[in-house]
Amino acid sequence: MADLSGNRGISKIGLPKKGGQKLKIIKNNIYILRLLWKASPSRVILNLSIYLIWRMNGILYNIFLMRQIMKAIENDAGMTHVMIILGLILAYSLTASIFNNWFNNYYIPRSDAVIQEYLFSRVYQKAVECDLACYENPEFYDKYTRANSELMTRGATVLDNLSNMAAIFTTMLVCVCVILRWEPAAVPIVAVCAVGATLIDKKRASKRYDAMKEATPYVRQCDYVKRTLYLADYAKEIRLGKIFFPLLSYFDEAVKRQLDINHKHYTIVGALRVLREVFMSIGAYLAVQGLIVYRYIAFRAYDLSDVVTIINAAGTLQSSIYSFTWNLSDFMDNGLYAENIREFLEYEPKIKEDENAKPVKKGANHITLKNVSFRYEGRDNDILKNINIDIPPGRKIAFVGHNGAGKTTLAKLLMRLYDVTGGEILLDGTDIRDYRLSEYRKVYSAVFQDFKIFASTIAENVLLHPPENDEDRERAIQAVKDSGLYSRTEHLEKGMDTLLTKEFDDDGIIMSGGEFQKLAVARVFANKNSSVAILDEPSSALDPISEYEIFENMIDACRGKTVIFISHRLSSAVIADKIYMLEKGEIIEEGSHRELMEKNGKYAEMFKMQSEKYRRDGGD
Repeated sequence: MADLSGNRGISKIGLPKKGGQKLKIIKNNIYILRLLWKASPSRVILNLSIYLIWRMNGILYNIFLMRQIMKAIENDAGMTHVMIILGLILAYSLTASIFNNWFNNYYIPRSDAVIQEYLFSRVYQKAVECDLACYENPEFYDKYTRANSELMTRGATVLDNLSNMAAIFTTMLVCVCVILRWEPAAVPIVAVCAVGATLIDKKRASKRYDAMKEATPYVRQCDYVKRTLYLADYAKEIRLGKIFFPLLSYFDEAVKRQLDINHKHYTIVGALRVLREVFMSIGAYLAVQGLIVYRYIAFRAYDLSDVVTIINAAGTLQSSIYSFTWNLSDFMDNGLYAENIREFLEYEPKIKEDENAKPVKKGANHITLKNVSFRYEGRDNDILKNINIDIPPGRKIAFVGHNGAGKTTLAKLLMRLYDVTGGEILLDGTDIRDYRLSEYRKVYSAVFQDFKIFASTIAENVLLHPPENDEDRERAIQAVKDSGLYSRTEHLEKGMDTLLTKEFDDDGIIMSGGEFQKLAVARVFANKNSSVAILDEPSSALDPISEYEIFENMIDACRGKTVIFISHRLSSAVIADKIYMLEKGEIIEEGSHRELMEKNGKYAEMFKMQSEKYRRDGGD
């Protein structure tokens, strides 16, 4: 449970000036609370209860018990009555302590696991739904990074904050009722000081948020440099050169920028903190306590027990308002930080599922591209221009050209990872945007040039899901055989259940680049239900013999399917029924290998150059 004073030392963020922004902050806090309620209603209820119990504990000791003691002294009465009350309060405190110990040491760890599973499943599900273009947008990626890193801690902070505010508010009501009975003037004095302190907190907290927001890009830059030190992806290159030194200079510059930002904002934050203490500690404390003592001494306005009761109630009210303003600042802080989480979870993808959209016809499919153009968001020029392609079912098609010609982008458009910005792509005569997204993407199986291997089992990497039955397992084994990787896996102790990489198991294996590429190709072989196979540079890490074997296996395994090869190595294009050569986003030549060689254009020139290179390499 958080410190009941509310002074947790975390950043404070001020309430924006506009009424709409204030309402948004309230809604953001409520949004997080609803997420937590859906994850674990009992945690929300018990969290509120624990704060109420401990706040009431202070009221019982400082006001109720002290009043009874002073009454006993005034009336020269015995202490029996007081001891009974003290015993009851001690019993209450002991019960509260046992409950608090159970809550913190037993219940919270278990409920945290439940909440964490729910919240992160929501985030990861949304991450999968987000458009691929989102991950190429630094602003969106910053938002996702903040939401992902803060989700669990921010949820607990919001719950503690709202529970504490509710408990403090209850305490304040009790104190106000006590004070109003004897000294109503004390209430507005405390209120005025509290308002002043709150306004200062607003400005102070806003400066801290500005510092955080301004520093976010530089924090991300520092994180990148840190990752290069411990990720295996960079280990070889770092040790073979001096690439880390320019990265280190970027790191130093990013740290310097963060320090400059902190100096600019936190000088003002410190000054505002001192001014806030003047309002709360000096203003409220001296003014209220001085008024009560003066009226007692000068006018005997109360009994001594009343003085103690009023002073203690005023002191408790003062400390409660102090805590409440801190928690209100936390509330504003949470509301602004939670904006990242809320915006991310409420993000509506541009390319999204429509349950009522048209289903895709099973079996062979006819693909047509009509005047297709595409431009990445934020770019000035089209990456693809006026592309017209017709792909009848079962054909073998090759997209060739130099790197950057637009080949991979074209494949992403076919799979609807992006939507065209001009023209249309048709599947069986229907615009692909009219189909259900999930069904449409099942038409394709693909291996990408920048494929990724997951820290999971070989079978799971091939199927891209855990084997659900014996049929799945046999399909994975056959796919590995077709890709030429079976000789590597059949002698492993755990076979297809062997974990790849050492992220989760020290006995996990690391394959070579060519072996990992064969594993990626096996995913295409395992997807028996697709009608189109897209192979983006499927043999770039393979030697010529392995390349020939895997292409032979591909053609055999993809018999009856449409196969689209994407390559700048033209040896794979020879087997295609039709080749499209792209340059600067446009189709400059098309035809079969024989037709293009007879045309003696750029394709023929490129093919001859590569053939000569292969012959020289073979001679070496």
